[in-house]
Amino acid sequence: MKRASRGFTLIEVMGAFLVTIVVMLFVVGTFSESGRQQDAAMEKMRVETTASAALDLLAQDLEGALYLARPESRDARDHPWLFLAEDTGPLGARTLRFQTQNVARGNLAEHASTWVDVVYFLTEEEEEPDALRLASGPSYTLWRWRSLRPPTDAARRFPDETDERSARVAEGIADFGATFADLDGNALDDWDSSLGTGAAPLPVAVELRLSLYEAARHEQDDGSGATHHPGRVRTRAVALPMNQPIDIAALVATEADADGSECSTIADCADIDDEWFVDLLDSGCDGDEELCELMNASTTTCWSEIEESWASVAATAPAECEDLP
Repeated sequence: MKRASRGFTLIEVMGAFLVTIVVMLFVVGTFSESGRQQDAAMEKMRVETTASAALDLLAQDLEGALYLARPESRDARDHPWLFLAEDTGPLGARTLRFQTQNVARGNLAEHASTWVDVVYFLTEEEEEPDALRLASGPSYTLWRWRSLRPPTDAARRFPDETDERSARVAEGIADFGATFADLDGNALDDWDSSLGTGAAPLPVAVELRLSLYEAARHEQDDGSGATHHPGRVRTRAVALPMNQPIDIAALVATEADADGSECSTIADCADIDDEWFVDLLDSGCDGDEELCELMNASTTTCWSEIEESWASVAATAPAECEDLP
């Protein structure tokens, strides 16, 4: 007689089912947690990349900031070169205008200059249906405007995002600002180079601060349904190496001096004792036509040229000529 086959009891089936459920929950939880960690890592990378790129661009422009000295005859408010920072918020000035030379020549348009005007400013982002819900306050976009050449007229206005030379730097900003340090080490929230800054129209250093909205984490759920919260404030300290005014007139005069426009001449040496000078001309400069041309132009030719190129001739001159400046 055949033996009856034995099946699973109800308890065994229920036990297997429960074990399967536990395993599935564990697997789903593991994948879910892995997905959350991946999303968090990508969000962190996005925020770090955006903040670093914005701060790097601003820091590069500030490091190249420069200022042409204002002529005494020109009113400070009419001088086209300026450093202006205003619209102060919790983190400092939100709008900056200054001149910089940190522009790659390869990216310039024809007849453009490496000395340009730049402006940084914020605009509030418009809220759209189904937009990301923010924990507090508006979201901003940081813009950079750049001229094609140095300023020629005083322009204290700030352009807007509709200007064709305005470009987005970063979006999703919770707050942005800059503070400034003067020569005395004082910290200032704004700056205006036209307000009697004297020999230091530019700050010696700037501290940039930037906070971006970041995706909310589980511990930030306050029941408001906000999907994004303001992230930590990232800072960047920038030194302005060219904080002193550039005096073009003084530079031109210095260059003229370097070119020899003011020097001791052959005539200055001949004034000490002209015997050597007369003898040299009477001999026809020993047939050296180039030397004769210089000797005949004695009032404009530097004595140093004779010392360097005709040492034997210089040796016949009075010893006092060696001390000429």
